[in-house]
Amino acid sequence: MKHLAIAGIALLLSAGASAAADIPQVAVDTCLKHADAYTGAAAGTAKSTGNVEADVSWFGGPGGNFRLAVDAGGTALSCVVSPDGKLIALAPAN
Repeated sequence: MKHLAIAGIALLLSAGASAAADIPQVAVDTCLKHADAYTGAAAGTAKSTGNVEADVSWFGGPGGNFRLAVDAGGTALSCVVSPDGKLIALAPAN
């Protein structure tokens, strides 16, 4: 059963956006860690929904960042993170 759940999650992540496969794991991990902290959830609660936007600039700065949609215990968040895992912004999704 566990393998089926992992396969389902992998399928959702791959179907979410074309850039999902290209995002560095350190960037994903940063968003999930900060989403848990933002909502006060236990570590490991937040999950990426698979929706990823690549080449995001922030306040006129250089592009190359990623925007991830995150579900942290039922709270939808938008996370902008650099490819090397620096958190740029985390806020409730619109």
